[in-house]
Amino acid sequence: MRIFPAFIGVAAISAVALLTAAVAPSAPPAIPAGSYVLDPHHSSLLAKLKHQSFSLYTLRFTGLEAHFDYDPAKLDATKLSVTVDAHTIDTATGGDAFGKAFDTELLGADWLDGQRYPTMTFTSTSVDIGDGHAGKIAGDLTFHGVTKPVTLDVVFNGAGKGVPGGDTRAGFSASTTIKRSDFGVAKFVPLIGDQVQLVIEAEFKKQ
Repeated sequence: MRIFPAFIGVAAISAVALLTAAVAPSAPPAIPAGSYVLDPHHSSLLAKLKHQSFSLYTLRFTGLEAHFDYDPAKLDATKLSVTVDAHTIDTATGGDAFGKAFDTELLGADWLDGQRYPTMTFTSTSVDIGDGHAGKIAGDLTFHGVTKPVTLDVVFNGAGKGVPGGDTRAGFSASTTIKRSDFGVAKFVPLIGDQVQLVIEAEFKKQ
């Protein structure tokens, strides 16, 4: 399969190098043809950015939607679409007061500006299956009202029947790195890191 969903971004979306692209593609992964939607209960989007020089602060978005249609006979036509609800940002650990207050601050005008830009999206433009296990997805990430090209490094984890229920599933891991200032979010740079790592785990169910 020449699609390796992620962002889900949103859609899009953290770039550690999870894979290397092969010189020549092998057979696509064994994923049954059909329409797939994200299982949000078994998927996650983490964003990591440097807090001064001390740590990588980690944020999580819980409101994820994504889908793709797959036909092994028409691989070039495969498209991935991801939407992330900005208002589902979660920095709290155990629901503590600091985390909840920080969530509210990050949704404000100086950061995500959730009132004006309630969603982030990622739409694929091309897919490179690499060696059939690790590849890349290029696409357009729209974040904070700005759209820019982003490439996801993706690993295909596997496909098969889920338990219980026996539904057909496919799973992927993905990552990329963006500069938040490129999208108009530059508050406290460089004290707070400009580079944001996006780490995605995506499990899809066949409809």
